[in-house]
Amino acid sequence: MKLIAVDLDGTLLGGTSGRYGFKPSGVEALRRAAARQIRIAIVTGRDMTFILKLLEREGIEPEQEGWPHVIISEERLIHFLDSQGKYAAETEWNDEVERVERSHFVDVISGISALLEGKLLQIDAASKRCEEEKEAGRGFVEVLFSSADTARAGEAVMADWLQRSGLPYYAVRNVAGVCVRHLTVGKGPVLVQACRMLGVPPEQALVIGDSCNDLSMLDGGFGFIAAAPGNAEEEVKARLQSAHGYLAAGSYGDGVAESICRVLGGPPK
Repeated sequence: MKLIAVDLDGTLLGGTSGRYGFKPSGVEALRRAAARQIRIAIVTGRDMTFILKLLEREGIEPEQEGWPHVIISEERLIHFLDSQGKYAAETEWNDEVERVERSHFVDVISGISALLEGKLLQIDAASKRCEEEKEAGRGFVEVLFSSADTARAGEAVMADWLQRSGLPYYAVRNVAGVCVRHLTVGKGPVLVQACRMLGVPPEQALVIGDSCNDLSMLDGGFGFIAAAPGNAEEEVKARLQSAHGYLAAGSYGDGVAESICRVLGGPPK
């Protein structure tokens, strides 16, 4: 094993008592793996400002510890830890993938706005777009629903519209939110690109996630070894089984630690 890639929300992050943080078991398992010269990657939809503050809050010091070696933020932007312990953006890749994703932003807004006045309104009267300022900053559209169940139905409607529109985008759900992302974007394809840059074959990378937006790296399509914590969504559990992945009994960080130990053949030393 040369690389372990882990999602944040619902995987490494969550399940703690009284606060939204990391379980110590997951952090220690990653720390021990890093000590064995296994690269650690964080793969998330969160932005870099949030991620770096979270690592600091949770007692992970990349500058001192030398990990996480890679951070993929917003499910598209790649950052590598440099020799000074700072994260350097992979500028050429990042600029291009963001440019491509923004290329039909206005068209996507127009179509989704029409759905929110029609079919999505019928599914969930509370459905709405994310704040315009946030959308403009990220360059992609997100629709928020009142529950995961209505979001599932909304995702199907949005996916059907995208297919008929001919736009090179897809709909992907994360609990009660559904984002419209460009076909080149997503945890799976972007992690593959990061692995290429590192010279890591996909079959030597363990990926761990819990939600539907993790499926592109969990479903076996890119050849990663896949695992999920016990709190994973039912769709993830089903796809994981068909991809011959590992479903941990433990939840959140406990499931991360269990998955790492299972795949590495015992607790990392």
